[in-house]
Amino acid sequence: MNLDVTPIFQRNWEAITAVTETGERRYRYIINTGSSRSSKTFSLIDCYDVYARSYKNKRLTVWRDTKTDCKKTVMNDALKHFKSTGRYNDSKFNKTESIFNYPTGTTFEIHGTDDETTVHGLNQDAAWLNEPYKISKAIFDQIDQRTEDFVIIDWNPRMAHWIEDLSKDKRSIVIHSTVFDNPFCPEEQKIKILSYQPVKLCSVVVKKLMTEQEANKYDVIENPALLPPSQINELSRCRENEHKRSASEYNWSVYGMGLKAERPNRIFHWEEISLADYQAINAKVYNGCDWGAVDPWAIGEAKYYDGGLYLRELNYESENVLRGRLTPTELQQIGVEEEGIVTWMFNKLQVDRNNVVVCDPNRTSKILALRAAGYDYAIASPKPPGSIIDGIDLLNNLRVYYTSDSPNIKYEQENYSREVDRYGIVLETPEDVDNHHMDWTRYVALFLQSQGVIRKI
Repeated sequence: MNLDVTPIFQRNWEAITAVTETGERRYRYIINTGSSRSSKTFSLIDCYDVYARSYKNKRLTVWRDTKTDCKKTVMNDALKHFKSTGRYNDSKFNKTESIFNYPTGTTFEIHGTDDETTVHGLNQDAAWLNEPYKISKAIFDQIDQRTEDFVIIDWNPRMAHWIEDLSKDKRSIVIHSTVFDNPFCPEEQKIKILSYQPVKLCSVVVKKLMTEQEANKYDVIENPALLPPSQINELSRCRENEHKRSASEYNWSVYGMGLKAERPNRIFHWEEISLADYQAINAKVYNGCDWGAVDPWAIGEAKYYDGGLYLRELNYESENVLRGRLTPTELQQIGVEEEGIVTWMFNKLQVDRNNVVVCDPNRTSKILALRAAGYDYAIASPKPPGSIIDGIDLLNNLRVYYTSDSPNIKYEQENYSREVDRYGIVLETPEDVDNHHMDWTRYVALFLQSQGVIRKI
């Protein structure tokens, strides 16, 4: 077997095989976090390959948000890697099912969380979640509870995510890597990543050998401080990056160093409060709803008190995911029409029928279904031109809080960002991604403003 062992492979393999003094598995969750081109994917492919050769009758799965994406990335990388290292013929590849079958009886399988039947029905010995940015915590829990031995996650921490909480589990190990850990990184790709490093993040500034201003003016030819060649070369490169306008503190932190960094175009900075503090607020409750059959169906409640808007998440699972969990009897009761699951969900959440429910106006039939079920104050949010920007401006002029049991509100508000054009200029309009709780919050805030509850700014 031709295997070029990378430092990241070695660290992962040690984590996979580590045991406690009593012989139990040491790590349940092996979290790979780091920069682009740090060899995470190829190292983990090698880990799965070696594991499949070493252990009999195991099922090893890889997951992305869609099977199509998983095939385009992990599967294609595995095929390319196995062929280049002479290992392709060692296992029988089932192209139709996207499965590598090994003589040991172990399988290495490609899957997507868009197949809900597979998510809720497939059991495995090991699961690998590859860049699971769009995989919800609820979907992860389904995979986790059906995994016998260990779970691997690899990601580039470019956004807030439930993975950060998982990394605090005492059964977790976090393996951090950068492009410098990958001896096989193509030179052009390495050059591109290095082009992001700004002067303020070069070693002479980070180690406080000089200020950023001094570093920009430092004579790298005379080198009066006798800096070693490595630091001179790095400083020269960083100054060239600034000159070429390729330097980016955010890009370098995330893609170069594999660290989480706040997006420079982030819109909101809300605060978290406890559920008890929220429940203690004596104020009228309003509900918001952003429909989602395939995308998350965001339902929440809000209170406005003394200049502050307080939010709580009630649901984030799509209609399709919810239907996949229902019993045949429940499905028969709800029926195939979308309106049936709407009233079922609001009843399940015990939403007060006297509350105003401000809804996404794009599904009139669903709003009418709520009214028919006794939610007389279910209304469609108006969407006049400019309402998105107006809603964002309104929220940015309020103190906004979310409860500690609202993980997806936390996630969305940390990642909700303005669009950036091809010249790097930040625009007023927000990115149309992961905005489901943000949308209903905006609907409710604008409704409260129209009713005079929130004063016009």
